[in-house]
Amino acid sequence: MKKVRRQRPIVTVRFLWGFRWSLLFALKAAYNNRMEISFAPDLEAKLNRIASQTGKGPDEVVRELVASYLDHDEWFRQEVGKGLVSLDQGKTVSHEDVRRQMDRILGS
Repeated sequence: MKKVRRQRPIVTVRFLWGFRWSLLFALKAAYNNRMEISFAPDLEAKLNRIASQTGKGPDEVVRELVASYLDHDEWFRQEVGKGLVSLDQGKTVSHEDVRRQMDRILGS
């Protein structure tokens, strides 16, 4: 019989008043580092409320939120980089053109 080794948590969340829970990102994850995150009681309450409303565990909510944030941050940085390259190439749009375009989009 193969012995099942218990994995160490990848992230341990410690709330200000001492409560802790751990996140395992994947059953067979081969991560070597742990991370601890402390939440204030009001943030913990929000996390628990969202988890309850979505039918997920707090650990799953945290994983999804962090993944979403990092994906957006990566996209945003790439878009800013593209904008800076365009600016360096002299590709600009006047304030008046932007205003006209926004008026058209917003129907003003």
